[in-house]
Amino acid sequence: AQGRGGGGAIDLVMHAEGSSFPAAVEFLETRLGTLPPAAAPAPRPRPAGPHLPPPVAACWPTVRAFLHTARGLDLRLLARCRHQGLLYADSRRNAVFVCRDALGTVTGAELVGTHPAPGSRPFKALAPGSRKARGGFWLPPRRGPPTALLLVESALDALAALQAPPPGLPPTTLLASAAGVTPTWPPWLHAWPHLLPLCGFDADPAGDRAAAALLRHCPALRRFRPRGAKDWNDLLRPAQPS
Repeated sequence: AQGRGGGGAIDLVMHAEGSSFPAAVEFLETRLGTLPPAAAPAPRPRPAGPHLPPPVAACWPTVRAFLHTARGLDLRLLARCRHQGLLYADSRRNAVFVCRDALGTVTGAELVGTHPAPGSRPFKALAPGSRKARGGFWLPPRRGPPTALLLVESALDALAALQAPPPGLPPTTLLASAAGVTPTWPPWLHAWPHLLPLCGFDADPAGDRAAAALLRHCPALRRFRPRGAKDWNDLLRPAQPS
């Protein structure tokens, strides 16, 4: 909610208690105790590279149907992405959006579940070993060399903005996903320094804060904020029955 901090117990205590790192460690030790050195688990080695789930062609019809009917994405656009190796289905019927650097080298993937339980949010995650700083899901303009770059929060939003560009978006805009919000321009996008920077983060407090931070670092940046919906994909989704 604050757009900062990490994901561990110490970070949680530091945020909730407003304490320093040593004080947070002492807080946890006092209440939870410490493990003897012999019982402490050995640190797991970090994966050397991305580990994408293998594609399963038999699951593609289910994933395609979800992306088309529930997310409003055009079948021709989905077919184009699959043909180019940017989108496929895994054995769990997740939509796998392949992340790349500016040269096209695979750096990871965004995973989106396509069969959520009633009333729950779809599963979303990054494939193991994915590195946001090294690459993301991106799509070139439909025609012509890119002159601008619109940074959005997800692969779904990138597809939606390509399918139904927001008013005023240059037709030669490259669409890229940051896989979340970020207050700084992702390092892998520095490969395109000549492109006009555009921010298309969600129309919510987190998206507005991150966009404001980006603007402080890059005065030339322009903000494109979804109107009438939280994000670009929501603008395409069919109306839910009341």
